[in-house]
Amino acid sequence: MSDFVKSILDISIFHLTDQTRQRMDEDSRHFFLGRPCTLPFTIRGSSFGWFIDVRDAAERRCAKVPYPSDIVECYDLALKKGCEYILFDRDAERHKDLAWYGEVEQEIWDDPPPSPPPHQVRQFLLNDFAVDRPGMDI
Repeated sequence: MSDFVKSILDISIFHLTDQTRQRMDEDSRHFFLGRPCTLPFTIRGSSFGWFIDVRDAAERRCAKVPYPSDIVECYDLALKKGCEYILFDRDAERHKDLAWYGEVEQEIWDDPPPSPPPHQVRQFLLNDFAVDRPGMDI
């Protein structure tokens, strides 16, 4: 894969517990203000959710602060899918392979299988229909 192209797992914020969501929100503000964070990773956030990089198991073992189990579950899915980042989005769909902590039940979104490539339609040019007539240049 190109160094310029990265994969992101886009999932709902409700795959995180209330406690983790609160910590993510606080830590994203702390990171912005240059204050110490409570979670062992950097969080970039907004009112729509949070963006984090994916940590593999070896990186997680080096942390001084334990990772919440709901985050680990999301990391494992992202690693399985080959993603380098996770976007926790308040408007994202519910993923079938993750626990759900939302107050309101949401239907599970199942990605449809990829559709076959569209049939190639030959594009015709005006000259394809030109009739060779003496004295007419097309």
